[in-house]
Amino acid sequence: MNWKEKLKKLEFAKNWDAAIEFMQGAIREDPNNIDKYLFINYLLMNLSVEEEYDKSKQKYYKTLAKWYFDEAYSKFYENPEFLHLTAKTAVMSEWFFGITDDDYRRMLEKAHDIEPQNPLYQESYFYDLESKNPESDELISYAKMILSVNSPIKKQLSNKGALGEYIMELQQGWAQDVLKVADRLKRQKNQN
Repeated sequence: MNWKEKLKKLEFAKNWDAAIEFMQGAIREDPNNIDKYLFINYLLMNLSVEEEYDKSKQKYYKTLAKWYFDEAYSKFYENPEFLHLTAKTAVMSEWFFGITDDDYRRMLEKAHDIEPQNPLYQESYFYDLESKNPESDELISYAKMILSVNSPIKKQLSNKGALGEYIMELQQGWAQDVLKVADRLKRQKNQN
């Protein structure tokens, strides 16, 4: 069984401490594996925000989150995948990772600047476009691409475990909202 499958089983069983310990060992074995850092950062964020856990361990989990975020950032601060996925994770519990909203935005922007053609990293551009022109054909096309069966974003996130599922769920929810608003605005125009 590979490490991603083992982690998935531990997460499914909600065996958080065993999952954390397992990922710490996995990182020690391969300290340059970006996915291992992405997965532990998501694990700690998800635990802190979404899951039930022994609250007496909160300080410990916060310390671990900050440690692994800082260690990963020092190694992968030029990697767009790390920047984007970590920003999307960290923004949900920035107090654990010790970052601000400005840090989150800078990480997303840097990922986009490094790989501007990657559809996942174009998200910020389209979020801004949504606020300026919610009926934009370009925005609607992007939302439909996210929701398509063969979405390149879904393909890119398919091997990212619970982290990939989380990001894809966020993307799909946003895309559905974009299409609903565009459809409503179109119907309103047609009625006038």
